[in-house]
Amino acid sequence: MKVVFMGTPDFALPSLEVVARQCELKAVYSQPDKPRGRGNKVTPPPVKARALELGVPVLQPLKLRDEAVLAELAAFEPEVIVVVAYAKLIPKSILDLPRHGCINVHPSLLPRHRGAIPIQASIMAGDRQTGVWTFFMDEGYDTGDLILCRCTEIGPEETGEELSARLAALGAEVLSETLTALASGTAPRRAQPAEGANYSKVLKKEDLWVDWTRPAAEVSNFVRALAHEPGATTAFKTNQLKLGRASLTGGSGPPGCVLGVEKGQGPVVACGQGAVLIRQLKPPGKGWMDAWAYQQGNPFAPGDLFESRPVPAAT
Repeated sequence: MKVVFMGTPDFALPSLEVVARQCELKAVYSQPDKPRGRGNKVTPPPVKARALELGVPVLQPLKLRDEAVLAELAAFEPEVIVVVAYAKLIPKSILDLPRHGCINVHPSLLPRHRGAIPIQASIMAGDRQTGVWTFFMDEGYDTGDLILCRCTEIGPEETGEELSARLAALGAEVLSETLTALASGTAPRRAQPAEGANYSKVLKKEDLWVDWTRPAAEVSNFVRALAHEPGATTAFKTNQLKLGRASLTGGSGPPGCVLGVEKGQGPVVACGQGAVLIRQLKPPGKGWMDAWAYQQGNPFAPGDLFESRPVPAAT
């Protein structure tokens, strides 16, 4: 079966491997190269890098609606287009092109979390279970007819980064079964219900700040959902810190107030209800470290405040 693959980040790599192994991979579409890292070196996205290793043509159009892009895509004569974390809406002209349509691998139990960040949204919501669906894409945003699903439990301390890696592998398994069913003409298809749908949007920098007035469980979920990229943000004195691990613990006080320090662990910080123990953080210009290690050079003390907004430097 002739397949064109559309994807960009690490999450899409296991699915790309499945397509390359099971099908005739005609081409790969990915987002343009971007500056990355401290040196802002222009770097290809992971899917492009792997596709080049596989010897597959890679295309990186800025827009999919150009007639030239559609003509180029049509020349590959795909029987199905597989889309995994491509980060662009697919126009109807492309959706209608392949005989089997466009198939998406989506990491949530649709329609529970549609949109840009379903993995993080499931953790923030406190969901205990998630999964991966494959579905036939339509012009809506993650609204197409459902094909196959696999469920998994979310660990109580599992971060967005860890869950993403697991769902990427699980998604590749579901995609493999989906492609086999498509090729044999046995792929199931049922309408996706609209009831219970939630849409998650791309987070901007201002959305990453921890709201210490929220209950401790929500603060903890927010921190682990965003660990370790892009990272939940808070301010301590004049530093902006990223938080990587925060566990529920006892205590109460003004939101953001340090209640004490657990030896060998880190500071206990009050929330709107309850408190959290901060166990891992990232200072400006440095890597992730245990909060206790940071404490040695930047001591926390009862009464200190973690802020939900930037703190201006003293003049």
